[in-house]
Amino acid sequence: MMSGPEKKLVLIVDDTPTNVAVVSGVLKDSYRTKVATNGEKALAIANAAEKPDLILLDVMMPGMDGYEVCRRLKDNPATRNIPIIFLTAKIEEVDEEKGFDVGAVDYIHKPFSGPIVLARVRTQIASAFNGEALGELDIKGKGRISIVGLRTCEA
Repeated sequence: MMSGPEKKLVLIVDDTPTNVAVVSGVLKDSYRTKVATNGEKALAIANAAEKPDLILLDVMMPGMDGYEVCRRLKDNPATRNIPIIFLTAKIEEVDEEKGFDVGAVDYIHKPFSGPIVLARVRTQIASAFNGEALGELDIKGKGRISIVGLRTCEA
């Protein structure tokens, strides 16, 4: 288990305090967390100097919905590589497909299982870290390793 600044930062974006409390409780031993209760706050936190290592994002929020937040994050060069997992009650296949289309790396339905959320967060953060390491190899190897589209969901 990591401590202090070694812990990765997860941004939880949800307008329901109960959901935030439950997700924070699931992640508290393994990750640092920040919370945004709407899309505008999420964008501000994601663009801060200390960027989150992963974002757990609800779809249904007042004002800007999660799909639009994800779209804006993926359109911004400063935030496009932050993995986004939708954590939402929208469970129709079309909703899940839309989530992936706008750039999410995973989609978890509510109600959710704490151990499953933790496992998926852990997997995506490890994947992002490994992608960064491979990108560094590409730089050090002077182009001998070609890595295309790291940590992005664009086709």
